[in-house]
Amino acid sequence: MKKKSIEAFEVFLTSAIRYFKWFVAAAVVVILLTGVYKVDTGEVAVVLRFGALTGSSASEQIKQPGLHFSLPNFIDEVVKIPVEKVQELTVTTLNGTGDTVGGNIRKKGYVITGDSNILLLKMAVKYKVSDPIAYALHISDAQGMLTGVITGEMSTLAAKTGVDEMLTSEKNTICSRTMQNAQEILDRLGLGVTVTNIELTGIVPPPEAVEAFDNATTASVRKQTLIQQANDYRESALPKAESDARKLIDDAKANQSSAVAKATAIAEQFNGLSAQYAANPAVVRNGVFRKRLAALIAQSGKTVVIPDGESGAPKVVLP
Repeated sequence: MKKKSIEAFEVFLTSAIRYFKWFVAAAVVVILLTGVYKVDTGEVAVVLRFGALTGSSASEQIKQPGLHFSLPNFIDEVVKIPVEKVQELTVTTLNGTGDTVGGNIRKKGYVITGDSNILLLKMAVKYKVSDPIAYALHISDAQGMLTGVITGEMSTLAAKTGVDEMLTSEKNTICSRTMQNAQEILDRLGLGVTVTNIELTGIVPPPEAVEAFDNATTASVRKQTLIQQANDYRESALPKAESDARKLIDDAKANQSSAVAKATAIAEQFNGLSAQYAANPAVVRNGVFRKRLAALIAQSGKTVVIPDGESGAPKVVLP
């Protein structure tokens, strides 16, 4: 009986060992298969072996699109990087918490403008991976580093700009300068990314100051409206005034010419009459008298009564 039990145990042990070998073989195959990976179009990959980059040159370190093999996951870490995709990051570190800026300022971000006003900002950042190897070494906190650099540069530039400019004319300029300054810092840090665009998607005053900002905005809009109305009036009134001035000048010159011509004619007539009078005073005097008298009669009406030169009796003269 004892012998049979030993034989049965030996059979069981032999079978267990045989199945265990198959299990181990299958496990090895599965582990090896975990090292097969695919790199899609538009991305590359790098392999970190125990945290260190594999490969002795850039061509060996960067895996191009296709099928590749690495050691099992617990040894190698495959990091896939979308080098052609434009990635987006929303930066809200300067946007407060949605209520007020009071309390713990470390938890509620905002910017102070150059004229001591407070604004809450929200930014949309677009970037591409320009150096896959450098990016792979920082990938665990790449977006955190990018957010910190852009937040710092935006805060610095806002502190040098007035609130009106931040809200209107300098908005795009500040975004461009922030992108330029941030890129220089990112290059020095070796993050391996290129910032392609920064946009201020939200720029508002804190809730406590909304009413004051609205009043200031209304006043600013009214000011611009009045300035525009004044400019429009100037554009319409100035040409009319210039036209009226030219007309007055032309009329004055015409009147001057007419008056000068008339005075010249009278002077010439007087000079001619004076010469005749010097030669024959009685004839000229009688002629002038008759001419003036005829003019008076023409202006007096149809009937004129004049005294007789000798008797003084009335005499009717018909024109």
